[in-house]
Amino acid sequence: MPVSLKPSARRTGLLLVSGLAVVIAAACGGNPESSPPAGAGGDASSPLAGAAAPGPGDGGSGVELTLGGAVAAGQAGSAAVPLKLEVTLAEDMLEVSGEPATVQASARFDDGSQPNKVVWSVDDAGLGSVSASGEFRSNGYAGGDVTITASVGAQSASATLRVTVAIVADPDQLAAELKDALLVGGQDGPNGIGADPDFRFLYPYDKTVFPRGLTAPLLQLGGSDADATYFKITTKTLSYEAFAQAGGLTRVTVPEPVWRGVTLSAAAGEWVDVAVTKSSGGEVTGPVAERWLIAPGSLKGVVYYNTYRSLLAGNNGAVMRMKLGESATVLQSGCTVCHGVSAHGNVMVAGVQWDQANAVVSRAFDLPSNGGIALRNEQAEGRVYSFGGLTPDGSLMLTSGVPASGAKMRGMSGELFSRLVDTSDGSTVAAPSFDVKLAMTPNFAPDGSRVAFNNHDASAQGHVLSVASFDAAVSPPTFGAVSNVVTDAQHVVAWPSFVPDASAVVFHAGDSFDTAKPGGGALYADVELVDVETKQVNTLAALNGYDADGQLYLPGGASQEAHLDYEPSVLPVPVGGYYWVLFTSRRTYGNTIAPGGTLARGDDIWGVPVPPDAETPSPRKKLWVAAIDLDHQGALDPSHPAFYLPGQELESGNMRAFAALEPCKKKGKACESAAECCDGFCRETSRDADGVPVLSCSLPPANTCSNVDEPCKKATDCCSSKMLCIAARCATPPPVVK
Repeated sequence: MPVSLKPSARRTGLLLVSGLAVVIAAACGGNPESSPPAGAGGDASSPLAGAAAPGPGDGGSGVELTLGGAVAAGQAGSAAVPLKLEVTLAEDMLEVSGEPATVQASARFDDGSQPNKVVWSVDDAGLGSVSASGEFRSNGYAGGDVTITASVGAQSASATLRVTVAIVADPDQLAAELKDALLVGGQDGPNGIGADPDFRFLYPYDKTVFPRGLTAPLLQLGGSDADATYFKITTKTLSYEAFAQAGGLTRVTVPEPVWRGVTLSAAAGEWVDVAVTKSSGGEVTGPVAERWLIAPGSLKGVVYYNTYRSLLAGNNGAVMRMKLGESATVLQSGCTVCHGVSAHGNVMVAGVQWDQANAVVSRAFDLPSNGGIALRNEQAEGRVYSFGGLTPDGSLMLTSGVPASGAKMRGMSGELFSRLVDTSDGSTVAAPSFDVKLAMTPNFAPDGSRVAFNNHDASAQGHVLSVASFDAAVSPPTFGAVSNVVTDAQHVVAWPSFVPDASAVVFHAGDSFDTAKPGGGALYADVELVDVETKQVNTLAALNGYDADGQLYLPGGASQEAHLDYEPSVLPVPVGGYYWVLFTSRRTYGNTIAPGGTLARGDDIWGVPVPPDAETPSPRKKLWVAAIDLDHQGALDPSHPAFYLPGQELESGNMRAFAALEPCKKKGKACESAAECCDGFCRETSRDADGVPVLSCSLPPANTCSNVDEPCKKATDCCSSKMLCIAARCATPPPVVK
């Protein structure tokens, strides 16, 4: 693809290299003794590292590098003039169209001399890399402003290059007349954009917030089948247009390199504009348009979820493991159910098998960093580990109580009181400060400071959600006073999950603990949030499918999609200025899992008996993800429209996702984020052949600030004054939407 370099005035970065002065012997005077100032290094009698010695004809002046800076000799008896380091770019704008392209950067002092050794770097490796010789290389798909820096000793100078992306794809080589018609768009019609009144986005939703690092969403649209489409997606520095033949239900596939480029090009708070126009039987309709936001960060960790009728598990049930950004794999096949996972991702508990009344046995597992699973211990009492709440490191667990009567989870029967257990052997840990007998679906905060649970002691109908503080560092472990943070006379309030700083709990408010009746029957729920201190409940309208006016925006309408959101789990760390909630939903997924969609039984919301099986889960039961603003306190609605979690198995029924970090990595292991490292730091340790930084888990550097996801005690420990300290990690602040 063509690459053009746009000429303009050279962009130059200047920096005063050093304020140090050196006294040089005068040509016509005496020979005064000279010495470098205190703290300066180097030998005045030899060429100095960091700057090239002047050659013949340079007027007899010299250069000296002191503490990373150079100074030029002045007139006889006068102080030397500090040199300035300059960075110049061959061009200050680079336009790319899907192929790598380069721009040369150069560094020299303002007297024309060249440093001997320059260390080059860029501030955003997503836009490209710079080689040891100063050649910047764009990846061809990401746009934005990249700062290219030259460092000489302790000093540095920079220049900024603007990279723009302009790609037009026409792989099917549509006729020129058809392309012109698609570019013009539809005319007249009931919506003023052409003949098809039902042409609209079914998925994704308008104003969705996407993170980086996941596969591209499949655009799915309603109305009559298209025979050709025109798609355009733009940011301030990227434009991608694509013409394509189509057949069947109207969909647009975004190439993965393009989607990655979009997510890297869109700045925090910048709208991404998306539009699609179609031709059906010679009639053009469109464009229909949406706007999305991109969070400047990739979701971290692993999702563990239950699946039923999984083809990957031999048409059986299983606990699935899915690293975010990858496809799900079978972790434990068979009837391993009612699971829970520690926030650190190192321990899982579950019930195993099921005799229609209870799990037959229960097991605790270790989850090593290699992605495997190992038995920790087995308990003959199947209810011990079922639905238990683990402390962040998985060493302790609060069992989920089972009441003799009243509201309870399906598959649990016979009274069993809650207790604190040691997951290494299942033994009871004394905790006299906790006097709640039936704490159901308990969950600890990611920092271990609090626990939340459905309080059956306070309401046998399941209408009370409670929170207590917790301290595992003392002996015996201590629970604080129980505070009833939600009382909802109409709903069971269960499956709590804390946001990373433990300031709020996201929970399920529904007809039951469950997502459907046995054998298939309607049970409705929504996902809500409560502030722990103020006890103010937010209904998270956007997450549940409602706009600012309270109208359902989900395309299937109320009968197909309202109040079908259950069992939330919050990612243990914030990413890109947001908290992230995974939840089970029975909503439609575009024109794939919906009435008339491509997947069989897309109209089956609840699951129905399919012979010879007594019960078959609905294919509509899937995992979704939504962003919640960090500054949720007092917000009218801090949530955003959800997106389908890519990588999960499409044909199976999926539910109860637990978001956890990966088991931490030791020093020297490759990393993408400090959240992966046992010592809490992920730093550059080398460069590859193209100059791209190679990151590894590292020991805490001496006398340094913390980057995103690295440890902090307060916000001032973080490298940027705008960062926040959340759950003892530095975090990106909430974006300002432009």
